[in-house]
Amino acid sequence: MKLAKTVDIPRASQNFYFYATGILHNHTAAHPMEGTAINYTLRHPIGVAGCISPWNLPLYLFTWKIAPALASGNCVVAKPSEITPMTAYMLSQLCIEAGLPAGVLNIIHGTGPKVGSAITSHQKIPVLSFTGGTKTGAEISRVAAPMFKKLSLELGGKNPNIIFADCNFDDAVKTSVHSSFSNQGEICLCGSRMFVERSIYEKFKTAFIQKVKN
Repeated sequence: MKLAKTVDIPRASQNFYFYATGILHNHTAAHPMEGTAINYTLRHPIGVAGCISPWNLPLYLFTWKIAPALASGNCVVAKPSEITPMTAYMLSQLCIEAGLPAGVLNIIHGTGPKVGSAITSHQKIPVLSFTGGTKTGAEISRVAAPMFKKLSLELGGKNPNIIFADCNFDDAVKTSVHSSFSNQGEICLCGSRMFVERSIYEKFKTAFIQKVKN
């Protein structure tokens, strides 16, 4: 619960605030075409957005998808991870309390093979945002691509920390430990590999292991 209070809830709140205010500064561009016509960009909602979110920062990443979709005028069908359903349920209660019209945000609970696949394959959901494993992302792409859906896939990665010999050594060790184990290492951007210049490799390895042990 401590992590939810310090990271998940404040950042979820900031997501809604950022997109709610950011959308007010949207603009439409127009370009004259040699005096014969005006070519302009008309922005309008796409319709229904499907949002499938992971378990590691369950409210923050959930709202990171929902907030811009709502701000753009879309309705949302959103599936939280079945491992972490409670904050999504509480969010639905807050949205009802705030007066969000029924049907604008639809939070659907269930497993990926059942609920996630239904969202992915639904003919009337033209845009999908998914954060999670590479294998699942590949399956979503396989189903959605032939339907010409718009896709946003944030999948598994191996983020390296690169440590050169001329670094501020103490800062490099401290930052590497923090970036590796923040939120138990359960963040997409956490450093999961170390590339260390050979001349300081042993020194860095020893210092890093000692800090981790501490």
